[in-house]
Parts: sequence; structure tokens; C-alpha cells
Amino acid sequence: MDLVGQIALGTKNQVSGYQTLPSETVFVHTNTSFLLTGEYLFYKVYCFDTEQRGLTTFSKVAYVELIGEEGELIFRHKILLKEGQGHGDFFIPTDVVSGGYKLVAYTNWMHNQDQDDFFQSDLVIVNPYRTNQPELQKSTAIQTDSIAIVGNDTLANPIPEKTSKENIGPLQVSVSGKKFPKRAKVVLSVQGKETNQVISGSYSVSVRKKDLVTEPPISANATFLIKERGHKSKVLAVVGDRIALPELRGELFKGKVIALEDGRSVKNLKIGVSIPGEDYVLEVVQTDVLGNFHVNVSKSYSGEKMVLQVLSENPEAYEVQINEPGNLDYAKLDFKEIDIPISMREEILKRSIHNQIENSYFQFRPDSILTVLPNQFFDNKPKKTYLLDDYTRFKTLRETLVEIVQDAYSKRIGNDDYTIRVKGYDYASVTDIPPLILLNGCLVQDHNALLAFDARAIEAIEVFRQQFIFGPEVYEGAIILTTNEGNTYELFQNNDRVSTFNLLKPQPDKKYFVQRYDDVPVDEGDTRLPDDRLQLLWIPELKVGQDEYQIDFFTSDVSGEFEIRLEGITDDKKPVSVRKSIFVE
Repeated sequence: MDLVGQIALGTKNQVSGYQTLPSETVFVHTNTSFLLTGEYLFYKVYCFDTEQRGLTTFSKVAYVELIGEEGELIFRHKILLKEGQGHGDFFIPTDVVSGGYKLVAYTNWMHNQDQDDFFQSDLVIVNPYRTNQPELQKSTAIQTDSIAIVGNDTLANPIPEKTSKENIGPLQVSVSGKKFPKRAKVVLSVQGKETNQVISGSYSVSVRKKDLVTEPPISANATFLIKERGHKSKVLAVVGDRIALPELRGELFKGKVIALEDGRSVKNLKIGVSIPGEDYVLEVVQTDVLGNFHVNVSKSYSGEKMVLQVLSENPEAYEVQINEPGNLDYAKLDFKEIDIPISMREEILKRSIHNQIENSYFQFRPDSILTVLPNQFFDNKPKKTYLLDDYTRFKTLRETLVEIVQDAYSKRIGNDDYTIRVKGYDYASVTDIPPLILLNGCLVQDHNALLAFDARAIEAIEVFRQQFIFGPEVYEGAIILTTNEGNTYELFQNNDRVSTFNLLKPQPDKKYFVQRYDDVPVDEGDTRLPDDRLQLLWIPELKVGQDEYQIDFFTSDVSGEFEIRLEGITDDKKPVSVRKSIFVE
């Protein structure tokens, strides 16, 4: 497969250095292993250093995929890791068919290990909105009006029984009761098993209605993974072998420049890389002798596309490509045969009704995306800002520079060619070094097209008069243009100067909704809304730092057994896996 980034080991010293770097393993805590369409899969990713047995600070990105039995990719998520941790979620759409699925997680660095070392977990998905479902009919089938349920009271390939120990590791969880009424407060206390036990660490906790039959396999806990699989190491390498690069500083992209004319060199070319948007990214990188280059993106961004261009007098003479990550070898995945027992028919139908009600009222219980304030290299630099609505409007940018912007000007360099320059600090110094020009975060080289651009679409012009250095490129000043339409940069893509690629963006950081009924009269507020939550609590980032830690949540209108599951690792590198049940009447 084509990897995000690869290099060839050219010397024995490089091979030796590669072998001394730590290997990694990944564990994923999911909220369930049995899902209906219309439900959410929540997951927390833990990435460990297999030698130190603790959370890694090596890789900053992990990948999570859900794959079907026929090799179809349901989703591929990119997860940013902070101190070896990250999280995401996926809503199971109604076009997903019933059957067995495989959740796989890895880092780019783990491509230097065997694929069998990647995290793998079995999931079962049932689509209750389809009738004839042969993927569920492994034995005598019984048809209902909404779903095909097989006539067998046991699983054809039963999932391994979970360990008899429900509390593995130095932590324990106590609950403020065993049985609770509907919409009642439940208090969880996280404590050490022994007096003065260290419980500080990083954890994730899920409280969800327990499935009647399907349980996560014994391997799906942090304790098993670290103790039993934490010894995995990289594949040995020799000089000439190609290895996958770790994503040490954030997202890593690998690209290549191809000359469209014979005899043109692709060596030491400067490549401008932009991710346009309100929170944009700008990088300038350089190619090697073969035209290859790598781009590291270490900050957040709002755009959906990456724009690349060769920074030269004739960029149209080159083509810039980005290597898309390839698929794993799905043929190596071992899918379990699924038979749904007839005893689950009624439970599936009830659960489907709960989901439909909850989805109908989702707007009243939304999750929150945690926003990151834009952070740019221009922040706190002296600048002059021109808000064009404060001035008489002119049709083109050329006229606007002449009439309004005193810090920049256009200069003729040929019969029909012009360039834009920024004035020096004394307004008299002259330089032939061009300024950096960004339009909604996209680097612009075609000054002629920009000068003819309709300035009535421009909201603001910011001018910086100091020198900027980006990688191998030097700019004398900068001009930042912001328009009222974020995709205006696409107007400059029809001249063969730029290449554009859709991005696999990292999953956003979220704060998941927690239903509260504190101090709310029964006949007021949210209490009048139906509460059909099967997932009572999901906290993917639980940082515990004291001797005892308490969490509280509220039950819903759904009765039955609910499982509390806490996974994670203490600060002294001891894995934790705790399960406990409560009952709602």
C-alpha cells in the first residue's frame, strides 16, 4: 500500500537509528460492540510505547477504520493524539447493511510492524429497517415486519467469555446504589483499591444499556493489550529498505513534483502549501533530487482542501501530486460469522424505537465541538488594516491600491505584466523581493489576476511591512486579503498554476452532552421531553489527579441493566479496566 510518508534507509547508521526508536501499539475503548443503524459508535484511542508501557508522546496522529466483510470501507478517521490520546465518533447511517464489521486502529509508524499488530475489534451492526437480510440468516430464519431474525438461540461463533474479573488494575468504582428509578441521579466514585493508592491517570468511561448477548471480547481492554501485546516490535530493516515515517509534529503529507516538459529539473523546487479558510495553514517546503517533499501540519485549520503550487516563474510547467493513503490489506482480516439469536428480536425492536425517538429530539441534546481560536504567524506583528467598507469602493484591486492602500503598490515588469510590492519602513526603500500575498489563506502568485480581481468582494486588506521567512523562501512584507466568500481562492485555479486535493481532516474535539435534571421542576424545561437514552454517559477524556474522583449522571426513561465501563492507565503506567452494572426500574 502507499503510505502517508516513506523514506529509504540509505546507511547503516540510519538503520541503527531506526531500530533504536520505540515501537507503538494502540488500544481503542468503544462504547459498545453491538450497534443498530441510527446509533453512534463512540471511541477513545490510547497509543502506547511498547517498551515503556506508557502513553506515547511519539506519534501525534492515529487512524481508525471500520471495514465490512466484503472489504468495503465504512469510514476512515484521522485522530489527533495529545499525550497519546484522542477520540472520535461515527453515526451509523441507514445504508449500512447488517453483518460483522472490523474496527482497526493504527499509527503511520506502526506500518513498520506486522498488520496483525494493529488494534482489531469485532463489531456487529444490525439494520432494523431492512427485511430480507441473508447476512443474518446463517440458520433457519424467521421474518418479522421490520427485520430478519435467525431462529437460533445461541451465536454460531460465540464471542469469547469476558474475564471473570470485573475490576482489573489498581482502581475500583463504587456507585451510590445498585437500583435506580428513571431520571435519577447516579454518583460514581473512582478510588484506589488500597489506602494511599495512586489513582491519577488518564481514563475514559462509558455507561450504556447492556446488550442481551453480545459482549466485547476479553482482548478489548487496556489491561490485556498492554500486558499481552505490549512487547510487539518493528520489523527488522536493512540498508535500502523503505520505512514509514512517524507523524511526530502533527499531520504528515507526502508529495511529488513531476516536470511536464523534458529536461526540466525537479530538484530543490520550492512548493507553496496552503489550506485556505478562516483558520488557515501556510507552509513552504523544498523538493529532494527526485522531486519528493513532505509537509508537516501541526496546527488546527478550518479548510477542507489543500492547495499546492510550485513557486517559480513558470509553475504551469510542473504538476504537483499528493500521495493519498492506501487501504490496508483487508484480505488479512478475520471476520466472525454472525447469527442473531431469536431471543434478541424483541430487544432490537424496542431499541430501534428508542433510537428513533432520541434522534427526533437530538437538537435538544447536542454535543459541543470545542473550538480552537485561530493562531497565525502574523499575530502580534505590526500591521495596517484597511476595512474597505470605511472607504469609497473601487472596482479592482489595482484601483484600490492606488486610492486607498498607501503601504503597497503595483509595478510594471513587462508589457502586460505587473507585480505587487510592499513599501519599506521609510516608504522610500525599493526591493525586488516580492511580498507574501494570501487570499483567504491561499497563497497567490498570479499578481496580474489579483490586480484585476473585483475589490467589491474584499472585506479587509492587512499590510505587514517586515520581512518573513517560510522554510526556504523569503518575503518582503505581506498582504492578507479577506473576502466575504471563503472559497474565492478557487478563482485562481483555472490557470494550471495550482493543484488542489481534498483533505481527510482530523476528527473535531467534542464535549459530549450530559443530561441533567438538577433542580428542575418535573413540569418544566427538558423534563417534558422524552428521554430514551441508551447511552447515559460518555466521557472520553477523564483526567483524574486526586485520591478520589466523583462523576454523576442521570438515568433515562429506559429500564434494564446498564454497564459502567472504565478504561485507561494510571500515571505510573498501570492499566485499568473496570466493569460494573446498575439497574434502572
